[in-house]
Amino acid sequence: MHSEWIFNQIESLKIKKKINLLDFASGNGRNCIPLSKRNIIITAIDKDEEKLNKYKNINNINTICFDLETKEEWPLIREYYDVIIVVNYLFRPKIKKLTNLLKKDGFLFYETFSKGNEKYGIPKNPDFLLKDKELIDIFGEELIPLSFYDGKIKGKNISIKQMGGFKKGVFKKTPCY
Repeated sequence: MHSEWIFNQIESLKIKKKINLLDFASGNGRNCIPLSKRNIIITAIDKDEEKLNKYKNINNINTICFDLETKEEWPLIREYYDVIIVVNYLFRPKIKKLTNLLKKDGFLFYETFSKGNEKYGIPKNPDFLLKDKELIDIFGEELIPLSFYDGKIKGKNISIKQMGGFKKGVFKKTPCY
C-alpha cells in the first residue's frame, strides 16, 4: 500500500499543472504507480530491475535502474524535480545531494524508519534508522521545513518513523528590532 502521509502532502500542493516527481528508491512502485494517474510525470529510480520492470511501461512513469549507494553520480538531472519523495530508504553518505535535484520552490517529502523501530520490526540496524530529529538536521539548513513528525505509526504493524516535508526556497531573514 502507498504511503498515506506522502499522498496527503502531495494532495496539499493542489497541483494544477504537470509536474516532475522523483520517486527515489521506488522499490515495488507502491507510490509511483498510483501517482502516475494524476497530472504527474514520474522518474522512478531503484537498483532492482525486476521490480522496475513491473511498472516501466505504465504511462507517466520513466524508470531508471541504478544502485543509489555507489560512488558514481546519480543519473538524475539537477534542479529538475518539482517534488521528490523518499519512503523507507536511508543512505546517509549521499542523502544531502537530494537538495541539488529540486527546482527552486520544489518540495521534498521524506518518510523512513527512526530510532525505536527496532522494538517493533525491521529495520533494526542503526545504520538504517534515523536518529532523533535527523531529517531536520540533514535538510533544515538548505531547505525550509514545512512539517515534521517523529514517533509511533499504528497501521497493520506498529513502526517508529520520521516524516519531514521541506521546500527549496529563499530564506528571508527577519530583521531583529
